[in-house]
Amino acid sequence: MQVKVCRLGSWIWVVLLGLSLSGAHAAAPPLTTIDDMLYKADGSPFEGVLLINWKSFEGPGQTNIPTNSVRAEVREGRLFVKLVPTTTAPAAAYYSVRYVAAGSVQSTELWSVAPSDTALLVRDVRIDWPPSTTALVAPATDITIADVEGLTSALDVRPVKGQGYSPSRAAVIGPTGDVEAAPGLLSDCVRVDGTSGPCGSGGTVAGFVDAEAPGGTLDGINAGFTLSAAPDPASSLLLHRNGLLQNQGLDYTVSGAVITFDGAAIPLAGDLLLASYRINSELTSSYGFVDAETPQGDADGVNDAFTLAGIPDPASSLLLYRNGLLQRQGLDYTVSGAAITFAGASVPQDGDTLQASYRTAGN
Repeated sequence: MQVKVCRLGSWIWVVLLGLSLSGAHAAAPPLTTIDDMLYKADGSPFEGVLLINWKSFEGPGQTNIPTNSVRAEVREGRLFVKLVPTTTAPAAAYYSVRYVAAGSVQSTELWSVAPSDTALLVRDVRIDWPPSTTALVAPATDITIADVEGLTSALDVRPVKGQGYSPSRAAVIGPTGDVEAAPGLLSDCVRVDGTSGPCGSGGTVAGFVDAEAPGGTLDGINAGFTLSAAPDPASSLLLHRNGLLQNQGLDYTVSGAVITFDGAAIPLAGDLLLASYRINSELTSSYGFVDAETPQGDADGVNDAFTLAGIPDPASSLLLYRNGLLQRQGLDYTVSGAAITFAGASVPQDGDTLQASYRTAGN
């Protein structure tokens, strides 16, 4: 190496006239760009990873390319990767490419990459398998869940099979978050809480029986009639005879599923009996049912204001009867909170009976 020192004003300049370094590095090999869009057979973009493996080969300019591998991420179908050309190698050289999605290898193919100043498509580099008896065999590489971007977090939020899992059964989420089989008979219905029971209006799933005709002879003599289930609570029973609500404890009594009419109220031939009731007392607290309440206020033909013990929620759940006849909300009366106001023509008279049933839990 020769060095020349020059003085210019107050500056000293050092000029390197020659430099010779033994063992200087050769230039890096040129790269060919592969830029393409990948799709699945259903037309949606491929999402995953391309694992590109190769065995040692000689690249352009006698560059040494040792055995190794590289990962190419494919997001929304877009593949972009740069590789050393293999077609210029003195011996056959190829890239083994494995398409990985959802944690498993979907397919494998070979690439033969030629030098190119412009980007190539996958079809430009893909070759038949095997190209010869000496075709590259990709080194075995284990693919872990962590190798696939986002797979770990996606699996963490998915329920797994629990010990109670069973095929061809309704699935419920168990207490540990695992997928379990719903218990019960195949004919049962599944509740929101994952338990099961008999289906139908008379079952314990719904807990309601609506517009049932009690069993018994309508002949003006028979006083005993039977329901398909026992009202629970008994006060939930709304028993109508020819459209008029019967007064429990006055017109009839109920014991379990048996209704017994008072002598003066025994149904006649041709009468129509309809019963609606609940058969699950837990609904009383769950939905806030109020049954057979007598509103507070003077029934004297003048007073139009009466008060309930609770507030109907929703207001439309209120069933208000006057002498057994269902009153029409908005026409015969209005309700605001717990206050009932009767219209002039519907003001209760002296001796009238009022009965109200409603919900208070807003369901």
